[in-house]
Amino acid sequence: MSDHELPRFERLSIGDRAQVSRRFEAADLEQWCRLAGHDGVWPEEVPEPLIAALFSYLLGEELPGHGTNYLKQKMRFHAAGRPGETLTATVTVSRLRRDKALVYLDTRCTGEDGRLICDGDALVLFQC
Repeated sequence: MSDHELPRFERLSIGDRAQVSRRFEAADLEQWCRLAGHDGVWPEEVPEPLIAALFSYLLGEELPGHGTNYLKQKMRFHAAGRPGETLTATVTVSRLRRDKALVYLDTRCTGEDGRLICDGDALVLFQC
């Protein structure tokens, strides 16, 4: 892969990271439940798909960013996110396969008190 083909990919380095913090209030969870068809069942914890969405945002908008196509992601949950708690999701480049424009990332989400909510990894294809 030459610099001319994918210059943004070529600037990526192992250890690059991005993070986002988000609070899911009770109203957010109620709205998510309605959209998911769970009317009348309000969760006492942040649903896992909302936490996964934080990683989706990071991979598609921040690191690697636009031109990223998800190939796979693994998430291991260790604790629940609490409504009203600030959750911080982080992605870190762990491996680059330049011949195929593949980016491997470690993923991690923590709660306000630093406790581990989930960790895992993701593999994305960088296309532009």
